[in-house]
Amino acid sequence: MPNISADKMREIGTALLNAVGSPHERSFWVSDTLVRANLAGHDSHGVMRLPQYVNQVRQGHVDPAADTLIIRETACTASIDARRTWGQVAAREAMELAIAKAAAQGIGMIALRNCPHVGRLGEYVLMAAAADMIGTAFVNSQTDHMGSVAPWGGMDGRFTPTPLAFAAPSGLDWQIMVDITASVMPEGKLRDYHYRNAPLPPDVIIDAAGQPSRDVNDFYDPPRGAILPLGAGAGHKGYALGVMIEMLAGGLTGAGYVSDESESFGNGVLFQVMNIAAFDDVDDFKRRTRGLIAHVKSSRPRPGFSEVLFPGEPEYRAALLRKRAGIELPEALWADIAALADELGVDLEGA
Repeated sequence: MPNISADKMREIGTALLNAVGSPHERSFWVSDTLVRANLAGHDSHGVMRLPQYVNQVRQGHVDPAADTLIIRETACTASIDARRTWGQVAAREAMELAIAKAAAQGIGMIALRNCPHVGRLGEYVLMAAAADMIGTAFVNSQTDHMGSVAPWGGMDGRFTPTPLAFAAPSGLDWQIMVDITASVMPEGKLRDYHYRNAPLPPDVIIDAAGQPSRDVNDFYDPPRGAILPLGAGAGHKGYALGVMIEMLAGGLTGAGYVSDESESFGNGVLFQVMNIAAFDDVDDFKRRTRGLIAHVKSSRPRPGFSEVLFPGEPEYRAALLRKRAGIELPEALWADIAALADELGVDLEGA
């Protein structure tokens, strides 16, 4: 597999997005967030998305130069129309506003609609943690009005892989971060398995007949199968969590539900930021949090595990390793990126 340095991959991504008319500063930010996802080990939200993003600009789904518009605002809240600009650009602006409101009022909540794919959700809650605040995020999607995740007990897709994220400061070299979906896997991770031509783990998808399958093609090829809700035998919990996220990110934001037949595209996003200083001393919070981390990690590892890791720690370690060793890309993905670069007249060596 090709091994590309983070700096080089960032340059390539920026050049590809520039080539479809994206303002350079925005191209760099989008590319940077994708590379950081790869560095954190979240390849499902990394540079694999570049062909998708380029196609969305060409199809008119994304307007890279559009500016966001605040449509409702209070001291603690705001509702923003992203106007189909880059999802990463709109999400960064929204989180910055949520942090500013939390700094002034103790809590800030921002809703986004008409927002294309925002990338890795953990990217934004970590911004809150870096400001000594707690961040949460919820996302739904209106891109696929049928849905790709089956409800508990169903065999047809009716939800999208609704993600949620949480981050808090720890006072350590890494922040506490949870970034998951209410499905067993996000669709992007299935796409990564597809690029790698690898079998899926058990209990991730069912085929169109409702039977368990490890062949990712049973999800992508018609008649399509579906992703299972988080929880395997207790999938009713992931299903219920998906309902909650759908209502927060789709209903409350005004973006619309997955079931709505509308002109909405992309993500509905709800950010919430809580200013720790409005509730307690920040240093005391971090001290107690480090005590919790030490308590949890003192558990004896189960057979097959070398140690207990705390949420946020695996991404931190992955980033340390990949910054040194580079980012390995599947041959099929690199071929797609090379073909796209050739089509757009981008020199991969000189990017």
